[in-house]
Amino acid sequence: MGAAEHQMDDQHGDDGAWATRAPRTMTTLMVGKLVRAGAGEQLCRVRNISATGMMLETPFPLREGDRIAVELRCGQLLEGAIMWTSAGRAGVQFTAPIDVEEVLATAKGSSPAARLRRAVPRAPRFHITTTARLVCNSVSHIVLMENLSQSGARLRLSNQPDLDRVMTLVIPGLKPRSCSIRWSDGEAAGVAFIDMIPYAELATWLAEVQPAS
Repeated sequence: MGAAEHQMDDQHGDDGAWATRAPRTMTTLMVGKLVRAGAGEQLCRVRNISATGMMLETPFPLREGDRIAVELRCGQLLEGAIMWTSAGRAGVQFTAPIDVEEVLATAKGSSPAARLRRAVPRAPRFHITTTARLVCNSVSHIVLMENLSQSGARLRLSNQPDLDRVMTLVIPGLKPRSCSIRWSDGEAAGVAFIDMIPYAELATWLAEVQPAS
């Protein structure tokens, strides 16, 4: 994707450029995990995607020439280089062409392979280790959070609390989240949030706990 991909909004696009551009670009709004070597992980939105590139929206500071990777739902990884940046957006040229329809279907869990596995699309996880509190039956337990997504978290338990059906997870810097246990093996547990963490809230938190370099 070249500088022409800067014109990805319908408001700013050039109809002539779109008419002659191949392959066809598809408008979407997928949340992903943006990774840049040595700079941690951050949320992003994929606004437009084609076989050769995509446009990202992210608070994460990026520079032309940066090599990045974006993990979508179901663990799909899109790799490429930043071609342009402007006001919280960036154009990416893929390392190799992709099958756009397959990528979108997999992210939605509607691809043949996903249906065969009965896979449920999972929000990208961020590998952030921090201390949190899990409140069960009005009793507060200190836990170690090992990863976090908009929809849940993995917790390391120093002891096995009496896990209630609905609990509250208190992560410093984020609003307390009501959650329920999805799985537990005695030493760790996965919790699912009743209400997802809003994109803006999680993006701001990630920028605070792991500032980009």
